[in-house]
Amino acid sequence: MSSEVILGNNMQDYKKIAEKAGCKMKKQRKIVIAVSGLIIAVIIVFIIQNIVNTPKGGVCIEEGRIVNGSAPFTSLEVKDAMSELKSIFEKSYAGCSISDMWYTQTGGENYKTASDSKITLHTKIITGNKKIGKMNRNTTYNDWKWIFQKTDENGKWQLISDGYTP
Repeated sequence: MSSEVILGNNMQDYKKIAEKAGCKMKKQRKIVIAVSGLIIAVIIVFIIQNIVNTPKGGVCIEEGRIVNGSAPFTSLEVKDAMSELKSIFEKSYAGCSISDMWYTQTGGENYKTASDSKITLHTKIITGNKKIGKMNRNTTYNDWKWIFQKTDENGKWQLISDGYTP
């Protein structure tokens, strides 16, 4: 009989312990659900922000960078060439995106005379699922070069060559 009483008391203790543990588990579940919801909300906001801020043509940078100064060109001339590149890219490279664009005095054909100017712009391009021109599909090009020329001081930049040299 004494063993039955002990067993009965132990059963009651087990029930109390199980109830307390269940309460703790419920609190932990609520915390996990709340944190997971917060993480999912942040991810959704990030995705929506990227979709809204990426233009239809895939050029997802606001401005290009000028590295090591702009000589022999003014900052305005470099930015004009970059604007022309963005315009060409949006029209002709659907499905691709530019993640970085820069100009540097070295590493390209850069010169300016009264009658002729050439500037080389550099881009990091990520291609999509289809092959476009010389670009392979699903590929990242870290330094795709674009050479622009204008034949007079007030002229518009014209693309004369582009390509990738690994």
